[in-house]
Amino acid sequence: GTPPGVCRGLDAGNSHVKIGSLVDAMAAVSRVATEDFVPDALLRRLCEVAATTLDVDGAGVMAADGTRARFVHADGPLVRRAEMLQGLLRQGPCGDAIRTAEPVVVADLQAESRWPRFTAAALTDGLRALVAMPLISRGMVWGTLDLYRREPGSWSSEELAAAAMLADLAVSYLVMASDRDTARAAERALVHRSTHDLLTGLPNRGLFFDRLEHALAGAHRRGEEVLVLFIDLDRFKLINDTWGHAAGDAVLTEVAARLAGTLREGDTLARLAGDEFVLLCENIPREPAAVVDVTAQTVAGRLQQVLAPPIAHEGIELTVSASIGLAVASGRQSAEELLHEADAAMYAAKASGRGRVVPHRQNTTMARRSEQELAQSLAAALDAGELELYYQPIMSAAEIDRIEAVESLLRWNHPRLGVLPADAFVSLAEQTGMLPRIGHWVLDQACAQLEAWQHQLGPEAPRTLFCNLSPHELADPSLGTILSRTLETHHLEPGRLGLEIVEKSFSDPLLVTSLTDYQRRGHPLSIDDFGTGYSSLSRLIQLPVRYAKIDQTFVAGLPDDDRCRALVAAVLVLAENLDLQIIAEGVENPEQAAHLIAAGCPLLQGHHLAEPMPAEQVTAQLSARRPLTSTH
Repeated sequence: GTPPGVCRGLDAGNSHVKIGSLVDAMAAVSRVATEDFVPDALLRRLCEVAATTLDVDGAGVMAADGTRARFVHADGPLVRRAEMLQGLLRQGPCGDAIRTAEPVVVADLQAESRWPRFTAAALTDGLRALVAMPLISRGMVWGTLDLYRREPGSWSSEELAAAAMLADLAVSYLVMASDRDTARAAERALVHRSTHDLLTGLPNRGLFFDRLEHALAGAHRRGEEVLVLFIDLDRFKLINDTWGHAAGDAVLTEVAARLAGTLREGDTLARLAGDEFVLLCENIPREPAAVVDVTAQTVAGRLQQVLAPPIAHEGIELTVSASIGLAVASGRQSAEELLHEADAAMYAAKASGRGRVVPHRQNTTMARRSEQELAQSLAAALDAGELELYYQPIMSAAEIDRIEAVESLLRWNHPRLGVLPADAFVSLAEQTGMLPRIGHWVLDQACAQLEAWQHQLGPEAPRTLFCNLSPHELADPSLGTILSRTLETHHLEPGRLGLEIVEKSFSDPLLVTSLTDYQRRGHPLSIDDFGTGYSSLSRLIQLPVRYAKIDQTFVAGLPDDDRCRALVAAVLVLAENLDLQIIAEGVENPEQAAHLIAAGCPLLQGHHLAEPMPAEQVTAQLSARRPLTSTH
């Protein structure tokens, strides 16, 4: 689209425009168009060839942004200022050319009154004459080619025709680029729609299978495991039937977002159909079945935790839970076989009461043999001195280098597998009847260490040492006698030995009775994983608990996650009213620590402050009274 009124004739004899130079200039613009160019790159080249081909002192190009001009490029600092000023002022010859789709030709800026601020600045810079040639195609303006001279004077028809030719050529390529980009965007959208779920944006079944097959092939080469979790929402049909499909869609979208927020780099979360989601976790080290189970259960537990808070939709709160089936690749299962195993485990989870996590055993004989070997090793571990206690300090927020208390953590120095955390073998100890003996040993070792710290450090010794008790141990009627005898042996008051219990223990009235008795004896009670077990508030009020640990799932979202900030703030308010001391566990970085301290959390625990460590390292830290550093 050549602007109306622009002469198309070029007089090679009398014009300042050289035909050969103009052809070279057009060829230079065309060469850019042969590449996979972006529009601004073409406009920059147009500016450069116009400045060197036409009889001007400088050139610039602007892109149209609606009816406004956006600066792209200029030849020389004076022209750059003139062009950029028009964009800032939203006035000038470029903007007029874009709005009117007509060339703006000025022979002498001193006689120009349409753009007073621009004109004054251009004259100050020594610019006197200009042309703003619009780039027009398909009935719209794509930008302008702007020419400047220092001397006043008319622009010949040949000069205007040459500028229009360059503009026409450039805009034709801009249109081609626009069509190309539109086609590419449509292709990308089509590919995305064919591989992703339209509602949630997650990968669909086809893309998930591609990634699962690739993961299985890579894991076989590297000697790793592949973990698949089949996630099915419980009673989702009831939400659709009661509140309508719009509510159901809102739930699915929020569930997808929450689950996606738990992913590691490289994990794949997909929506298979309806309320069925599936998670692929790669790069799982090949370990004994019991150790891999801990990893799988940890991942599944994290998924259940993020689904627990109600989902708000149009003034109502909808609560969802999920049944999760786990399957770990061992051998050469196909993607279909592994997903089928996870699916079967999910149905077993639903059959066991919903909201459960159930693993699938690919090879029951092999899994049982692995557990039997681990159980036999565990039976001899205590006598062989392979079990030991690590201690993780709990720091005072008021004086961050001061150890207020410590938590004892059981470790197994397995001769072949290395140091195993308690989660890898405590359930096995419970199944084989070894837990009471191990638990008694833990209490004795912890109290012996606390007694040693009292003798060595005096007032610098931790005020409280917490020992974790399982519901199975709490139900043991001999525990009270064991506690009394152990305290007497090590000359300790009950107030120095805290008992830490997971929150779900408070749902059992018989266990609550035992806990009340231990509190009356003087033991400080601490709730672990507070906020994940949904204790009745009335139950919490009835039981005189002194400490509560904010679960690390909520701490992990600080300080950026709005929900986590709100939950932590609410817990702190509740704790103040109930006279509870709150411990924030899982503090992994200085930003989390700073937020918790500012929010008024009195006690902090986590790897940022101190990792679990052997007793002698804690002793050294207590003696030095210097800020703790993590040990690896």
